[in-house]
Amino acid sequence: MKHRLIEIDTLKAHPDYAPILAHWSYDEWYKNRAMEFDLILKSYKARTLNDHIPISLVAINVNFPVGMVSLKENDLWSRKDLSPWLTALYVMPEYRGMGIGSILIDGAVQKAARLGYERIFLFLGKNNTFDLENFYKHKGWLFFSKACDNDGEDTSIYYTLTQGNPK
Repeated sequence: MKHRLIEIDTLKAHPDYAPILAHWSYDEWYKNRAMEFDLILKSYKARTLNDHIPISLVAINVNFPVGMVSLKENDLWSRKDLSPWLTALYVMPEYRGMGIGSILIDGAVQKAARLGYERIFLFLGKNNTFDLENFYKHKGWLFFSKACDNDGEDTSIYYTLTQGNPK
């Protein structure tokens, strides 16, 4: 999938990017938790080995990663009955506002459809600089339910249909 100079590809096709994606993930979501960087790096390296979930997609601008998104079996401990999950959407600050997040999401939805999933879920993380709820609603995601996130905070779960076959 391409967007101007941006290409969306699997992390499997670009295994050298795993440390960069792990760094983004650690800095964005894990550095203030009791989670070691090496564990995050190990999970991204594992995603370089397969074409099934867990899988990461990377946005590439002229041979340099500028964004990422992942699909995982479980992302919300309080709702392990739901699967798969769209997770770890990140775009480098200098590349935000260019539609890269949207094309990463679209790529993940298409990948989930190709893997046979009928719908995918996400939960709203805390982001003080961006209205995540309106962003996902604008992209057509639908409210599913309220839940408790992995830090014990209230969150909302959203889902979208992939137009694929039920799994």
